[in-house]
Amino acid sequence: MAELAELKRKIAELEAKGSFNEAIEELESAISEFPNEGSLYNKLGDLYLKVNQQKNALNAYEKGARAFKEETYFPNAIALCKKILRFDKNRTETYGLLGELHKELDQRGEAANYLLEYADRKRRANDLDTALKTYDMIRELVPNNARILKTISAIYEQVGKKDRGSELLEEAKEIETKHEKFKETVLEERIKTESPPDAVPDEPEVTVEEKIEETIPEVEEPVQLEEIKPVEKDPRSKDDISIEDIVSPEVAELLKDEKRSSSAGVEIVEKLSEIDKTIELGELYLKLDSTEEAIDCFRDAENASWRGKDYDKAFSLNKKIAELRPFDLKSRQHLVEIARMRSDKDQQVSFMLELAEALNRREAKSEAKKVYRDIMRIDPDNAVAKERVGPVGPAPASEKAASVVDLGEVLRIEQSEAKARAMQSIEELVSEFRREVFESIGEGDYTSHYDLGVAYKGMGLYQEAVEELEIAAKDEKLKLKALEMIGASYLDYDKVDDAIRILSESLQIEGHDAKEYFGIHFLLGNCYEKKNDLRSALKSYVNAYNIDKKVPALNEKILQLKQKATDELEKRRKGASGGNLSDKSAPIEQKVDRKSKITYL
Repeated sequence: MAELAELKRKIAELEAKGSFNEAIEELESAISEFPNEGSLYNKLGDLYLKVNQQKNALNAYEKGARAFKEETYFPNAIALCKKILRFDKNRTETYGLLGELHKELDQRGEAANYLLEYADRKRRANDLDTALKTYDMIRELVPNNARILKTISAIYEQVGKKDRGSELLEEAKEIETKHEKFKETVLEERIKTESPPDAVPDEPEVTVEEKIEETIPEVEEPVQLEEIKPVEKDPRSKDDISIEDIVSPEVAELLKDEKRSSSAGVEIVEKLSEIDKTIELGELYLKLDSTEEAIDCFRDAENASWRGKDYDKAFSLNKKIAELRPFDLKSRQHLVEIARMRSDKDQQVSFMLELAEALNRREAKSEAKKVYRDIMRIDPDNAVAKERVGPVGPAPASEKAASVVDLGEVLRIEQSEAKARAMQSIEELVSEFRREVFESIGEGDYTSHYDLGVAYKGMGLYQEAVEELEIAAKDEKLKLKALEMIGASYLDYDKVDDAIRILSESLQIEGHDAKEYFGIHFLLGNCYEKKNDLRSALKSYVNAYNIDKKVPALNEKILQLKQKATDELEKRRKGASGGNLSDKSAPIEQKVDRKSKITYL
C-alpha cells in the first residue's frame, strides 16, 4: 500500500506541473500492476479528458466502475458511471450497470429507473431477450406484487412468449388469493374484537345518529342546520385551485383527471366511520409489512375523504402515502393543493419541493425544473429552487422531444382495468409497468444514499452529491453529518454562501455529542476565510479548537489568522486602509488554500 501511495503522489506532482502525458504513462503502467484499483482508472480518465481523449477517458471510467463493483465499492462504481453519462448518454450498458449497482445498495427507486431505461433501449434495439430478463430483474425490486406480475405477463404474451406469460399470470393469481384470504382473516378477527361477548343478538342496534339525537334537548323551534351550514370551497374547483398554476399544462392534464381505482377490494361507504375502518385496516396491513395493501386502503380512504370534503383527513392520509412511497406523485400533488387552499405558502413550497424531487428521481428532469421555477415565483429566495434551476437557456430540440416522451412514460394516466389487455400495445404495457413500479417502490436504506453522496463528492460530482445527501438528511440519525457533507460539497463547488447557510443550519440541530460539531465549525472557518471575513473565521476555528485541542493543523490555522488580523489592524492604524476586519476589499498577504485538508470527519 505504501508503494501505491507513493505512486499516487508522483502522479499528482506530474499533474500539478502540467505533465499530463507523463502522468498518463505512469498510470497506465500502474494499472497493469494494480488492476483492481478503481481510483487509478478514475484518475486516468480525468487525465485523458485534459488531453482531449474523451473515448479513452470513458473506457477508463467504465473499467474503473467494474473494478469498484468487483471490490464491492458500489458507491464509487456508481459515481464513475455518472461521469460516463455526463459525456455520453448513449452508452446503453452503463444504464444496466447502474441499475445493478443501485440494486446492490437497495436503492430500489434508482435501480428501477436505470433498469427500465436499459430495458427500453434493448427493446428498441430488438434485443427482446435482454429486455425481458431486465423486466424480471425489476419485478424483484417489488416482490409479491400481483399488478406488476400481470403487466409483465401481458408483455411476454405481446412478444409471443405465451408460456412464460401464463406462468407469471398464475403466480399473480396465487398472490391475489393469498392476500384475499389474509384480508378476510384480518376482517374476521377485527369483527370478533369489536363484538362484546355478552351482546344480545336480538336487541335492535342503536345507530350513532340516534344516540346523538338522545343527547340533544328539545327546543321549541329546532335550528335548521342546513340553513346555517357554511359553504365549503372545493379546492379542486376551477376558480380556487388551478393545477396549471403549480405544474406545466402537460403534467396537469396527466394528474388532474387521474382515476384512482380501489385495489385493496375494500368497499368504501362515504361515512366517517367507514373511512376510519379503512384506515384502521391499512394500519393493520402496515404492522404486518403488507405495505401494498396498506397503501391501497389509505388511497381509498383519502379518496372518500376528498368526496366528503374532509380535507384535514385527506391531508394526513396523503402525507402517510408520501412517506411510504418516495416516488409517488399523486399524494404530493394533493398536498400542494391543500396547502394552497389553506393559504399556507411555507407548506405549499415545502410540498412543491417534494413534488419536484419525486419528478427528479423519476428522471422527469424538465418537469421538475418547471416546478422549481414555480417555487421561485412564490419564494424568490428559495435556496434549493435557485440551485436546481441554474442558468436558464433554450434547450436543444432533441432534448425537448425527449422530455415529452419521458413525461408520457413517467406520468401516464392510470388505465381502466376494464380495458382488454390484448388490445394494449407493447408501449402502453411498458408505460403501465413503469407507473406501477414507481407507485409500489420504497425508499431503501438512507445510509446508502449518504455513502453515495460522499462518493460523488470525492469524484467532483457536487450536484449529484448534494441530491443524495439531501435524501440521507431525511433520516434524523444521519441528518447532522449529511448536512455537514452538503456544506463541504458546496464549499468545494465554490458556493460559499450556500455552504455557510447549510452549515449554520446544522449547528441548530441538538442532541449530539460535541465532537460531532467539530467538522462543521472547521468548515465554517474555511468558508469565512474564503470570504476574507477574518473575524468570523477565527471565531469558527476557535469553536472547533474548544471541542478538540489536539488537531495540529487547527492550531496552525488559528495562529496564522491571528497574525493576519494583527497585521490588518496595524495597517489600519497607520491609515493604510479603513473598515473592519470583515472588509472584503482588505488585502490578504498569504493565499488561502482553496480546499480544506479535512474532507471527511
